[in-house]
Amino acid sequence: MDLGFKEMKGRIIQTAFWNFDTLFTPQDHPAREMQDTFFIKDTEGKLPDKSLVSQVKKAHETGIDNSKGWNYQWQEKEAKKVLLRTHTTVISSKTLAALKETKLPAKYFTIGKVFRNETIDWKHSFEFYQTEGIVIDKNANFRHLLGYLKEFYNKMGFKMIKFVPTFYAFTEPSVEIKAFNQERKEWVELGGAGIFRPEVVIPLLGKDIPVLAWGQGFDRIITD
Repeated sequence: MDLGFKEMKGRIIQTAFWNFDTLFTPQDHPAREMQDTFFIKDTEGKLPDKSLVSQVKKAHETGIDNSKGWNYQWQEKEAKKVLLRTHTTVISSKTLAALKETKLPAKYFTIGKVFRNETIDWKHSFEFYQTEGIVIDKNANFRHLLGYLKEFYNKMGFKMIKFVPTFYAFTEPSVEIKAFNQERKEWVELGGAGIFRPEVVIPLLGKDIPVLAWGQGFDRIITD
């Protein structure tokens, strides 16, 4: 809030459309299997207006803005599945879809519980909290993203962090943030970040505007 962010909120139960499809995650991605996601049985969610659905479908099937897409037949039935959200990024996608261009530039954050079908160990749980942030600004760039993350971790008391290039379906470029755990003498992943791909932004906002985005494991941050 010191940096001018407004809070965004969203429900724990979401459709696969908002949780995965709007974020350009293909419908055959391993994260969308029962082994990784908690789906709710015997129920089906509703999709939003047809124009948004058609744009998301196009992004997946044939691509958008010179993208080639994922080259498969996108299924509404898969998008209507209901689940416990696997990340708070679903709140970011819904916020972008409701955002008017007259409100730009804008900054939003949220802190919320997410659920994943994980094996429990000292770094993993089947439910945990994430802190999410997005910055929508035509002048934003990757250096700004790293600056926001450095400021955040500095205020959280971390002295040793590093950025590692990585891959996420919905951001490019993408970066993983790691902090050094003094007790275990190892680097621990605390979250991921990047700039939303055009395949995410164009269907939601109507045009490609830089959107800086991050999702950090809040439980790890406050206990590491």
